[in-house]
Amino acid sequence: MPRASRDLACLVAVLVLPLVNCTTPDAVSKFCGSASTTLTSASVVFDDMKLSCLREVNSRDEFGTFKPPVQSDENCNAIGDQAVGAAAAAKVLSDYFSAINSLASFGTAKAGTNAQSLLSKTGAAVGASSSAQTALGSIEQFLVSAATSGYQRKQLEKDLPKVSANVSAVVSALITIVHDDYIDRQLGSEEQKLAVRYREFAKDKSPEIKLLLDDRWHADEQALASKRASAQSLITALKSLSKGFADLAANAHQLRAKEVSGLLGPYATQLQALIPQIQKGF
Repeated sequence: MPRASRDLACLVAVLVLPLVNCTTPDAVSKFCGSASTTLTSASVVFDDMKLSCLREVNSRDEFGTFKPPVQSDENCNAIGDQAVGAAAAAKVLSDYFSAINSLASFGTAKAGTNAQSLLSKTGAAVGASSSAQTALGSIEQFLVSAATSGYQRKQLEKDLPKVSANVSAVVSALITIVHDDYIDRQLGSEEQKLAVRYREFAKDKSPEIKLLLDDRWHADEQALASKRASAQSLITALKSLSKGFADLAANAHQLRAKEVSGLLGPYATQLQALIPQIQKGF
């Protein structure tokens, strides 16, 4: 193809969709693929919310009682509902980024059809009347549209700023759940109750028994520290994918196609590095 024709082709691509690079079309796809995988990985953190609660309940039993661990608890079940809602919210976002991945790669987006089912669960996590739930509803409408009519590239440019605000609202809600509800409240409470259990059992025990208990306490403490570190990695990843998408939405009209890779590349690389760290503690 003559150079003039190549330049014209690139210009048309920039005008139709500034975020799709005419020479490196995988820039958006790579970022969105990494974002989708990150959100899928978040399930291990949310799944541990109820499990942490159950571990705390079982830690109330003295050593040596040899009772089967409790599998259900009213308070833990409520935390489990919140965790299911958080995982559903992450899945809605993951499906959105998967749809954009498809859009960047193939020109049209086809999404799954279970967005409405997921939305029915998210209120338990983010609040039924919250801005995050409203944002999830807007994203769900996009996914339904993509599933029923096939979303086109030219529509994305118009919708990017609005969707970026929705993504930011949902990510902020998920970060609050991970940081406040899981790390600070749930893991913190589990750690505190576990320490009390060891201290009470160690009373009046021989030095040998105390050393064994100390070793076991450090092992349990390290396991909690690993879960906490993985949750912190998830928070870092959520901030990165939200910032990356916001930068894309804010700059799509200003960037030449080749500059998109430079904008999104560092975010995609960071997300890919964080995914195994999210999974490491579980």
